[in-house]
Amino acid sequence: MAKKVTGKIYQQGSRAAYFLRYKFQGKDNRIRLLDMDGKPIYGTDDDGKALNRPEALKARREAESAADMLLSKIRITDKAEQLRQLNNDLRDAETAAVEAEANMQNAIATLAGGWELFYSCPKRPRSCRKYAITEIPRTSTVANYRAYYRKFSAWIAKHHRTTRLLSDVSEDQAQAFIEWIKTGNASGTVNKYLQFLKCFYETIIAAGKITCKNPFAEIEPEELTYNSKKPLTVEQIANLLDNAEGELKTLFALGYFTGLRRGDCCTLLWSEVDLLRQIIERIPRKIAGRVKDKSQAVVKVGIAPLLATLLAETPANARRGYVLPEMANLYITGKDYIITNQIAAHFRRCGIETTLPGTGYKSHYVGKKKVYDPSERAVVVHGFHSLRYSYISHNAALGTPAAVIQRNAGHSSPQMTEHYVKIDDATALQYACKLQLPGADQPDTGSEDDERAELHNLVTTMSIEEVRNILSGIRQNKGRQ
Repeated sequence: MAKKVTGKIYQQGSRAAYFLRYKFQGKDNRIRLLDMDGKPIYGTDDDGKALNRPEALKARREAESAADMLLSKIRITDKAEQLRQLNNDLRDAETAAVEAEANMQNAIATLAGGWELFYSCPKRPRSCRKYAITEIPRTSTVANYRAYYRKFSAWIAKHHRTTRLLSDVSEDQAQAFIEWIKTGNASGTVNKYLQFLKCFYETIIAAGKITCKNPFAEIEPEELTYNSKKPLTVEQIANLLDNAEGELKTLFALGYFTGLRRGDCCTLLWSEVDLLRQIIERIPRKIAGRVKDKSQAVVKVGIAPLLATLLAETPANARRGYVLPEMANLYITGKDYIITNQIAAHFRRCGIETTLPGTGYKSHYVGKKKVYDPSERAVVVHGFHSLRYSYISHNAALGTPAAVIQRNAGHSSPQMTEHYVKIDDATALQYACKLQLPGADQPDTGSEDDERAELHNLVTTMSIEEVRNILSGIRQNKGRQ
Protein backbone atom coordinates (compact mmCIF):
# COMPACT_ATOMS: atom_id res chain seq x y z
CA MET A 1 0.00 0.00 0.00
CA ALA A 2 1.06 3.52 -0.63
CA LYS A 3 2.53 5.24 2.33
CA LYS A 4 0.30 7.99 3.70
CA VAL A 5 2.24 11.21 4.02
CA THR A 6 0.62 14.41 5.26
CA GLY A 7 1.89 17.94 5.43
CA LYS A 8 1.00 21.39 6.67
CA ILE A 9 0.89 24.63 4.66
CA TYR A 10 2.11 27.82 6.36
CA GLN A 11 3.30 31.36 5.48
CA GLN A 12 6.57 33.01 6.42
CA GLY A 13 8.64 36.11 5.67
CA SER A 14 7.90 39.76 4.83
CA ARG A 15 6.08 38.66 1.65
CA ALA A 16 4.14 35.91 3.45
CA ALA A 17 5.56 33.23 1.13
CA TYR A 18 3.82 29.79 1.21
CA PHE A 19 5.78 26.78 2.46
CA LEU A 20 4.97 23.10 2.96
CA ARG A 21 6.13 21.29 6.10
CA TYR A 22 5.94 17.49 6.11
CA LYS A 23 7.44 14.50 7.88
CA PHE A 24 9.03 11.71 5.89
CA GLN A 25 10.99 8.74 7.22
CA GLY A 26 11.19 10.31 10.67
CA LYS A 27 12.58 13.63 9.42
CA ASP A 28 10.89 17.00 9.35
CA ASN A 29 11.16 18.71 5.97
CA ARG A 30 10.01 22.00 4.49
CA ILE A 31 9.90 23.39 0.97
CA ARG A 32 8.80 26.63 -0.69
CA LEU A 33 5.66 26.21 -2.80
CA LEU A 34 5.74 27.34 -6.44
CA ASP A 35 2.98 28.01 -8.96
CA MET A 36 2.71 26.39 -12.41
CA ASP A 37 5.24 28.90 -13.81
CA GLY A 38 7.84 27.99 -11.19
CA LYS A 39 7.42 31.27 -9.30
CA PRO A 40 7.04 31.53 -5.50
CA ILE A 41 3.51 31.93 -4.19
CA TYR A 42 3.05 34.96 -1.93
CA GLY A 43 0.29 36.21 0.33
CA THR A 44 1.11 39.88 -0.43
CA ASP A 45 1.50 42.06 -3.53
CA ASP A 46 4.81 43.44 -4.87
CA ASP A 47 4.68 46.31 -2.34
CA GLY A 48 4.24 43.94 0.59
CA LYS A 49 0.56 44.81 1.14
CA ALA A 50 -1.92 42.04 2.03
CA LEU A 51 -3.98 40.65 -0.89
CA ASN A 52 -7.69 41.27 -1.04
CA ARG A 53 -9.97 38.32 -0.18
CA PRO A 54 -10.43 36.89 -3.74
CA GLU A 55 -6.70 37.12 -4.50
CA ALA A 56 -5.82 35.65 -1.12
CA LEU A 57 -8.14 32.67 -1.70
CA LYS A 58 -6.64 32.15 -5.15
CA ALA A 59 -3.11 32.16 -3.72
CA ARG A 60 -4.20 29.69 -1.01
CA ARG A 61 -5.70 27.32 -3.60
CA GLU A 62 -2.50 27.51 -5.70
CA ALA A 63 -0.47 26.67 -2.60
CA GLU A 64 -2.72 23.72 -1.73
CA SER A 65 -2.54 22.41 -5.29
CA ALA A 66 1.27 22.66 -5.28
CA ALA A 67 1.39 20.88 -1.90
CA ASP A 68 -0.87 18.06 -3.12
CA MET A 69 1.29 17.55 -6.18
CA LEU A 70 4.41 17.27 -4.07
CA LEU A 71 2.82 15.00 -1.47
CA SER A 72 1.36 12.69 -4.14
CA LYS A 73 4.82 12.05 -5.46
CA ILE A 74 6.00 11.13 -2.00
CA ARG A 75 3.28 8.50 -1.71
CA ILE A 76 4.96 6.04 -4.05
CA THR A 77 4.90 2.37 -3.05
CA ASP A 78 8.48 1.54 -4.02
CA LYS A 79 10.73 3.17 -1.47
CA ALA A 80 13.79 3.28 -3.70
CA GLU A 81 11.87 4.99 -6.49
CA GLN A 82 10.18 7.12 -3.90
CA LEU A 83 13.47 8.46 -2.57
CA ARG A 84 14.99 9.02 -6.04
CA GLN A 85 12.01 10.94 -7.37
CA LEU A 86 11.59 12.93 -4.19
CA ASN A 87 15.22 14.06 -4.19
CA ASN A 88 15.02 15.07 -7.84
CA ASP A 89 11.80 16.99 -7.34
CA LEU A 90 13.06 18.74 -4.24
CA ARG A 91 16.33 19.68 -5.95
CA ASP A 92 14.47 20.99 -8.99
CA ALA A 93 12.04 22.91 -6.82
CA GLU A 94 14.80 24.48 -4.73
CA THR A 95 16.80 25.41 -7.84
CA ALA A 96 13.73 26.98 -9.38
CA ALA A 97 13.11 28.93 -6.18
CA VAL A 98 16.69 30.21 -6.05
CA GLU A 99 16.56 31.22 -9.71
CA ALA A 100 13.23 32.92 -9.22
CA GLU A 101 14.59 34.90 -6.28
CA ALA A 102 17.70 35.90 -8.26
CA ASN A 103 15.62 36.96 -11.25
CA MET A 104 13.36 39.08 -9.07
CA GLN A 105 16.41 40.62 -7.40
CA ASN A 106 18.17 41.38 -10.68
CA ALA A 107 15.01 42.81 -12.20
CA ILE A 108 15.11 45.62 -9.63
CA ALA A 109 18.73 46.51 -10.45
CA THR A 110 18.35 48.49 -13.66
CA LEU A 111 21.03 50.48 -15.43
CA ALA A 112 18.85 53.58 -15.10
CA GLY A 113 18.80 53.26 -11.31
CA GLY A 114 22.32 51.87 -10.93
CA TRP A 115 23.92 54.92 -9.33
CA GLU A 116 21.22 55.15 -6.63
CA LEU A 117 21.52 51.40 -6.02
CA PHE A 118 25.30 51.69 -5.65
CA TYR A 119 24.97 54.65 -3.30
CA SER A 120 22.59 52.70 -1.06
CA CYS A 121 25.24 50.04 -0.33
CA PRO A 122 26.61 50.45 3.21
CA LYS A 123 30.12 49.34 2.18
CA ARG A 124 30.51 51.66 -0.79
CA PRO A 125 33.91 53.45 -0.97
CA ARG A 126 34.69 55.75 1.93
CA SER A 127 34.76 58.82 -0.33
CA CYS A 128 31.12 58.08 -1.25
CA ARG A 129 30.04 57.98 2.38
CA LYS A 130 31.07 61.57 3.09
CA TYR A 131 28.11 63.13 1.27
CA ALA A 132 24.40 62.49 0.90
CA ILE A 133 23.41 61.52 -2.64
CA THR A 134 21.69 64.90 -3.11
CA GLU A 135 24.62 66.91 -1.71
CA ILE A 136 27.58 65.68 -3.76
CA PRO A 137 29.98 68.60 -4.51
CA ARG A 138 30.60 69.16 -8.20
CA THR A 139 34.36 69.19 -7.73
CA SER A 140 34.81 65.98 -5.74
CA THR A 141 35.93 62.41 -6.29
CA VAL A 142 32.33 61.24 -5.87
CA ALA A 143 31.19 63.60 -8.63
CA ASN A 144 33.82 62.02 -10.89
CA TYR A 145 32.49 58.55 -10.03
CA ARG A 146 28.97 59.66 -10.86
CA ALA A 147 30.18 61.05 -14.20
CA TYR A 148 31.95 57.74 -14.99
CA TYR A 149 28.77 55.77 -14.31
CA ARG A 150 26.54 58.13 -16.30
CA LYS A 151 28.82 57.85 -19.32
CA PHE A 152 28.85 54.05 -18.99
CA SER A 153 25.05 53.71 -18.68
CA ALA A 154 24.49 56.18 -21.53
CA TRP A 155 26.85 54.19 -23.76
CA ILE A 156 25.03 50.93 -22.99
CA ALA A 157 21.65 52.58 -23.66
CA LYS A 158 22.89 53.82 -27.04
CA HIS A 159 24.74 50.74 -28.28
CA HIS A 160 22.86 47.91 -26.53
CA ARG A 161 19.24 49.00 -26.18
CA THR A 162 17.99 45.59 -25.04
CA THR A 163 20.42 45.58 -22.10
CA ARG A 164 18.48 47.27 -19.32
CA LEU A 165 19.60 45.37 -16.24
CA LEU A 166 22.98 45.60 -14.54
CA SER A 167 23.14 41.80 -14.48
CA ASP A 168 22.69 41.65 -18.26
CA VAL A 169 25.90 43.59 -19.05
CA SER A 170 28.26 41.05 -20.63
CA GLU A 171 32.05 40.87 -20.47
CA ASP A 172 32.18 41.70 -24.20
CA GLN A 173 30.07 44.83 -23.64
CA ALA A 174 32.28 45.91 -20.72
CA GLN A 175 35.42 45.43 -22.83
CA ALA A 176 33.88 47.35 -25.75
CA PHE A 177 33.06 50.29 -23.47
CA ILE A 178 36.63 50.46 -22.15
CA GLU A 179 37.95 50.33 -25.72
CA TRP A 180 35.65 53.24 -26.57
CA ILE A 181 36.97 55.23 -23.60
CA LYS A 182 40.53 54.64 -24.80
CA THR A 183 39.89 56.57 -28.02
CA GLY A 184 39.57 59.92 -26.31
CA ASN A 185 41.47 59.67 -23.06
CA ALA A 186 44.92 59.16 -21.61
CA SER A 187 45.85 55.83 -20.03
CA GLY A 188 45.46 57.24 -16.52
CA THR A 189 41.89 58.35 -17.25
CA VAL A 190 41.02 54.97 -18.79
CA ASN A 191 42.26 53.23 -15.65
CA LYS A 192 40.12 55.52 -13.47
CA TYR A 193 37.01 54.43 -15.40
CA LEU A 194 38.01 50.77 -15.13
CA GLN A 195 38.88 50.97 -11.44
CA PHE A 196 35.55 52.59 -10.57
CA LEU A 197 33.39 50.23 -12.64
CA LYS A 198 35.13 47.21 -11.12
CA CYS A 199 34.47 48.67 -7.68
CA PHE A 200 30.87 49.51 -8.66
CA TYR A 201 30.01 45.91 -9.51
CA GLU A 202 32.00 44.44 -6.62
CA THR A 203 30.08 46.69 -4.21
CA ILE A 204 26.55 45.90 -5.37
CA ILE A 205 27.31 42.16 -5.73
CA ALA A 206 28.77 41.99 -2.21
CA ALA A 207 25.71 43.84 -0.90
CA GLY A 208 23.41 41.23 -2.46
CA LYS A 209 21.78 43.74 -4.81
CA ILE A 210 22.40 41.56 -7.87
CA THR A 211 23.47 37.99 -8.58
CA CYS A 212 25.94 37.85 -11.47
CA LYS A 213 29.63 37.90 -12.39
CA ASN A 214 31.47 41.23 -12.45
CA PRO A 215 31.77 41.95 -16.21
CA PHE A 216 34.83 44.21 -15.65
CA ALA A 217 36.71 41.78 -13.40
CA GLU A 218 39.00 40.30 -16.07
CA ILE A 219 39.88 43.53 -17.90
CA GLU A 220 43.52 44.52 -17.39
CA PRO A 221 44.42 48.16 -16.68
CA GLU A 222 46.35 50.17 -19.23
CA GLU A 223 50.07 50.63 -18.91
CA LEU A 224 50.56 54.20 -17.75
CA THR A 225 52.09 56.64 -20.22
CA TYR A 226 53.17 60.02 -18.96
CA ASN A 227 51.72 63.12 -20.54
CA SER A 228 53.68 65.23 -22.96
CA LYS A 229 53.36 68.59 -21.25
CA LYS A 230 56.51 70.68 -21.33
CA PRO A 231 57.88 73.27 -18.91
CA LEU A 232 57.88 76.87 -20.03
CA THR A 233 60.92 79.03 -20.46
CA VAL A 234 61.45 82.09 -18.28
CA GLU A 235 60.74 84.24 -21.33
CA GLN A 236 57.44 82.51 -22.00
CA ILE A 237 56.35 82.89 -18.38
CA ALA A 238 57.26 86.58 -18.47
CA ASN A 239 55.22 86.96 -21.66
CA LEU A 240 52.19 85.29 -20.07
CA LEU A 241 52.33 87.53 -17.00
CA ASP A 242 53.03 90.75 -18.86
CA ASN A 243 50.02 90.32 -21.12
CA ALA A 244 47.54 89.06 -18.52
CA GLU A 245 45.25 91.18 -16.38
CA GLY A 246 43.15 90.85 -13.25
CA GLU A 247 42.60 87.45 -11.69
CA LEU A 248 44.09 85.67 -14.69
CA LYS A 249 47.45 87.36 -14.08
CA THR A 250 47.42 86.44 -10.40
CA LEU A 251 46.40 82.89 -11.31
CA PHE A 252 49.44 82.52 -13.59
CA ALA A 253 51.73 84.02 -10.95
CA LEU A 254 50.39 81.60 -8.31
CA GLY A 255 50.87 78.67 -10.67
CA TYR A 256 54.51 79.47 -11.42
CA PHE A 257 55.79 80.90 -8.13
CA THR A 258 54.09 78.31 -5.88
CA GLY A 259 53.78 75.19 -8.07
CA LEU A 260 50.23 74.67 -6.78
CA ARG A 261 47.76 72.83 -8.98
CA ARG A 262 45.07 74.81 -10.76
CA GLY A 263 42.32 73.81 -8.31
CA ASP A 264 44.44 74.91 -5.35
CA CYS A 265 45.29 78.22 -7.02
CA CYS A 266 41.63 78.91 -7.85
CA THR A 267 40.40 78.11 -4.34
CA LEU A 268 43.27 79.63 -2.34
CA LEU A 269 41.98 81.46 0.75
CA TRP A 270 43.32 84.69 2.17
CA SER A 271 43.54 82.90 5.54
CA GLU A 272 46.20 80.67 3.94
CA VAL A 273 48.27 83.66 2.77
CA ASP A 274 50.60 85.49 5.19
CA LEU A 275 52.03 88.53 3.41
CA LEU A 276 53.93 89.58 6.53
CA ARG A 277 55.85 86.29 6.71
CA GLN A 278 55.75 85.96 2.88
CA ILE A 279 54.42 82.41 3.26
CA ILE A 280 51.48 80.42 1.81
CA GLU A 281 50.33 77.43 3.87
CA ARG A 282 47.74 75.09 2.40
CA ILE A 283 46.69 71.44 2.34
CA PRO A 284 46.40 70.47 -1.36
CA ARG A 285 42.88 69.49 -2.39
CA LYS A 286 44.18 66.26 -3.93
CA ILE A 287 45.26 64.82 -0.57
CA ALA A 288 43.04 66.75 1.87
CA GLY A 289 40.52 63.93 2.18
CA ARG A 290 43.09 61.11 2.47
CA VAL A 291 45.32 62.19 5.32
CA LYS A 292 44.64 61.65 9.00
CA ASP A 293 47.30 64.00 10.34
CA LYS A 294 46.52 67.37 8.74
CA SER A 295 49.73 68.90 10.09
CA GLN A 296 51.77 66.48 7.97
CA ALA A 297 49.93 67.47 4.80
CA VAL A 298 50.43 71.24 4.95
CA VAL A 299 52.42 72.63 2.05
CA LYS A 300 54.48 75.71 2.97
CA VAL A 301 55.58 77.84 0.00
CA GLY A 302 57.49 81.11 0.08
CA ILE A 303 55.94 84.07 -1.76
CA ALA A 304 58.17 85.45 -4.52
CA PRO A 305 58.50 89.26 -4.78
CA LEU A 306 56.40 89.63 -7.95
CA LEU A 307 53.64 87.44 -6.50
CA ALA A 308 53.77 89.42 -3.25
CA THR A 309 53.32 92.64 -5.23
CA LEU A 310 50.27 91.27 -7.04
CA LEU A 311 48.70 89.96 -3.83
CA ALA A 312 49.36 93.25 -2.01
CA GLU A 313 47.26 95.10 -4.60
CA THR A 314 44.21 93.82 -2.73
CA PRO A 315 43.57 96.19 0.21
CA ALA A 316 44.11 94.65 3.65
CA ASN A 317 40.45 95.15 4.63
CA ALA A 318 39.33 93.22 1.53
CA ARG A 319 41.50 90.15 2.13
CA ARG A 320 38.67 87.82 3.10
CA GLY A 321 37.40 84.62 1.54
CA TYR A 322 39.00 83.54 -1.74
CA VAL A 323 42.05 85.26 -3.20
CA LEU A 324 40.49 84.82 -6.66
CA PRO A 325 36.72 84.96 -6.00
CA GLU A 326 35.62 84.83 -9.66
CA MET A 327 37.90 81.86 -10.43
CA ALA A 328 36.82 80.13 -7.21
CA ASN A 329 33.14 80.49 -8.08
CA LEU A 330 33.65 78.99 -11.55
CA TYR A 331 35.70 76.11 -10.17
CA ILE A 332 33.40 75.24 -7.27
CA THR A 333 30.22 75.38 -9.39
CA GLY A 334 31.60 72.94 -11.93
CA LYS A 335 32.31 75.56 -14.61
CA ASP A 336 36.08 75.16 -14.51
CA TYR A 337 36.02 74.49 -18.27
CA ILE A 338 35.59 78.27 -18.63
CA ILE A 339 38.89 78.73 -16.75
CA THR A 340 40.53 76.11 -18.99
CA ASN A 341 39.33 77.93 -22.10
CA GLN A 342 40.56 81.29 -20.76
CA ILE A 343 44.00 79.83 -20.02
CA ALA A 344 44.30 78.15 -23.44
CA ALA A 345 43.18 81.34 -25.24
CA HIS A 346 45.77 83.41 -23.37
CA PHE A 347 48.52 80.92 -24.22
CA ARG A 348 47.65 81.20 -27.89
CA ARG A 349 47.53 85.02 -27.73
CA CYS A 350 51.07 84.89 -26.37
CA GLY A 351 52.22 82.70 -29.25
CA ILE A 352 52.56 79.53 -27.13
CA GLU A 353 51.21 76.33 -28.69
CA THR A 354 48.83 74.35 -26.48
CA THR A 355 48.49 71.12 -28.47
CA LEU A 356 50.71 69.16 -30.80
CA PRO A 357 49.82 70.05 -34.41
CA GLY A 358 47.83 67.34 -36.20
CA THR A 359 46.29 65.86 -33.05
CA GLY A 360 42.81 66.20 -31.67
CA TYR A 361 39.51 66.66 -33.44
CA LYS A 362 39.49 67.18 -37.19
CA SER A 363 36.69 68.95 -39.02
CA HIS A 364 35.09 68.89 -42.45
CA TYR A 365 32.05 70.47 -44.02
CA VAL A 366 28.80 68.73 -44.91
CA GLY A 367 27.27 71.37 -47.10
CA LYS A 368 27.56 74.53 -45.01
CA LYS A 369 27.66 72.69 -41.69
CA LYS A 370 31.00 72.14 -39.96
CA VAL A 371 31.25 68.60 -38.60
CA TYR A 372 33.95 67.39 -36.19
CA ASP A 373 35.42 63.93 -36.56
CA PRO A 374 37.15 62.27 -33.59
CA SER A 375 40.65 61.24 -34.51
CA GLU A 376 43.77 60.94 -32.40
CA ARG A 377 43.25 62.60 -29.03
CA ALA A 378 44.75 66.05 -28.69
CA VAL A 379 48.26 65.88 -27.26
CA VAL A 380 48.62 68.80 -24.86
CA VAL A 381 52.11 70.30 -24.81
CA HIS A 382 51.47 73.50 -22.85
CA GLY A 383 48.77 74.37 -20.34
CA PHE A 384 48.36 75.58 -16.79
CA HIS A 385 50.09 72.44 -15.54
CA SER A 386 53.19 73.59 -17.45
CA LEU A 387 53.58 76.29 -14.78
CA ARG A 388 53.83 73.54 -12.19
CA TYR A 389 56.34 71.72 -14.40
CA SER A 390 58.33 74.93 -14.66
CA TYR A 391 58.26 75.57 -10.91
CA ILE A 392 59.65 72.11 -10.17
CA SER A 393 62.12 72.00 -13.05
CA HIS A 394 63.51 75.52 -12.48
CA ASN A 395 63.88 74.91 -8.74
CA ALA A 396 65.73 71.66 -9.41
CA ALA A 397 68.08 73.43 -11.83
CA LEU A 398 68.82 76.03 -9.16
CA GLY A 399 69.80 73.41 -6.64
CA THR A 400 66.72 73.57 -4.40
CA PRO A 401 66.85 70.39 -2.22
CA ALA A 402 64.75 67.60 -3.68
CA ALA A 403 62.94 67.12 -0.34
CA VAL A 404 61.81 70.76 -0.38
CA ILE A 405 60.54 70.50 -3.96
CA GLN A 406 58.75 67.25 -3.21
CA ARG A 407 57.04 68.72 -0.13
CA ASN A 408 56.03 71.97 -1.83
CA ALA A 409 54.72 70.12 -4.89
CA GLY A 410 52.67 67.80 -2.68
CA HIS A 411 54.19 64.67 -4.21
CA SER A 412 53.95 61.38 -2.35
CA SER A 413 57.30 60.08 -3.61
CA PRO A 414 60.63 61.37 -4.99
CA GLN A 415 59.93 59.44 -8.20
CA MET A 416 56.90 61.61 -8.92
CA THR A 417 58.99 64.76 -8.48
CA GLU A 418 61.73 63.38 -10.74
CA HIS A 419 59.17 62.95 -13.50
CA TYR A 420 58.71 66.73 -13.59
CA VAL A 421 62.38 67.65 -13.55
CA LYS A 422 63.70 68.91 -16.87
CA ILE A 423 67.37 69.83 -17.29
CA ASP A 424 68.13 72.72 -19.62
CA ASP A 425 71.31 73.16 -21.70
CA ALA A 426 72.97 75.62 -19.33
CA THR A 427 72.46 73.36 -16.33
CA ALA A 428 73.71 70.33 -18.22
CA LEU A 429 76.84 72.23 -19.26
CA GLN A 430 77.37 73.54 -15.73
CA TYR A 431 77.55 70.03 -14.29
CA ALA A 432 79.56 68.69 -17.23
CA CYS A 433 82.26 71.30 -16.56
CA LYS A 434 82.53 70.10 -12.97
CA LEU A 435 83.86 66.72 -14.12
CA GLN A 436 87.64 67.00 -13.99
CA LEU A 437 90.33 64.33 -14.01
CA PRO A 438 93.43 64.82 -11.78
CA GLY A 439 96.61 65.52 -13.72
CA ALA A 440 94.83 65.68 -17.06
CA ASP A 441 95.73 68.43 -19.53
CA GLN A 442 92.36 70.13 -20.04
CA PRO A 443 91.40 73.55 -21.42
CA ASP A 444 90.68 76.18 -18.81
CA THR A 445 87.12 76.96 -19.83
CA GLY A 446 85.24 75.81 -16.78
CA SER A 447 85.38 79.08 -14.91
CA GLU A 448 83.68 81.16 -17.61
CA ASP A 449 81.11 78.45 -18.33
CA ASP A 450 80.33 78.13 -14.65
CA GLU A 451 79.81 81.85 -14.35
CA ARG A 452 77.52 81.95 -17.37
CA ALA A 453 75.51 79.01 -16.07
CA GLU A 454 75.29 80.60 -12.64
CA LEU A 455 74.05 83.86 -14.18
CA HIS A 456 71.46 81.99 -16.27
CA ASN A 457 70.17 80.10 -13.25
CA LEU A 458 70.04 83.29 -11.19
CA VAL A 459 67.89 85.00 -13.80
CA THR A 460 65.42 82.09 -13.90
CA THR A 461 64.64 82.56 -10.21
CA MET A 462 64.23 86.29 -10.23
CA SER A 463 60.98 88.10 -10.75
CA ILE A 464 60.51 90.11 -13.95
CA GLU A 465 60.61 93.29 -11.90
CA GLU A 466 63.99 92.35 -10.42
CA VAL A 467 65.38 91.53 -13.87
CA ARG A 468 64.17 94.90 -15.18
CA ASN A 469 65.80 96.73 -12.28
CA ILE A 470 69.13 95.02 -12.93
CA LEU A 471 68.96 95.78 -16.65
CA SER A 472 68.09 99.40 -15.88
CA GLY A 473 71.14 99.67 -13.61
CA ILE A 474 73.40 98.17 -16.27
CA ARG A 475 72.11 100.63 -18.88
CA GLN A 476 72.64 103.56 -16.52
CA ASN A 477 76.24 102.50 -15.82
CA LYS A 478 76.94 102.18 -19.53
CA GLY A 479 75.49 105.67 -20.04
CA ARG A 480 77.88 107.13 -17.45
CA GLN A 481 80.86 105.49 -19.18
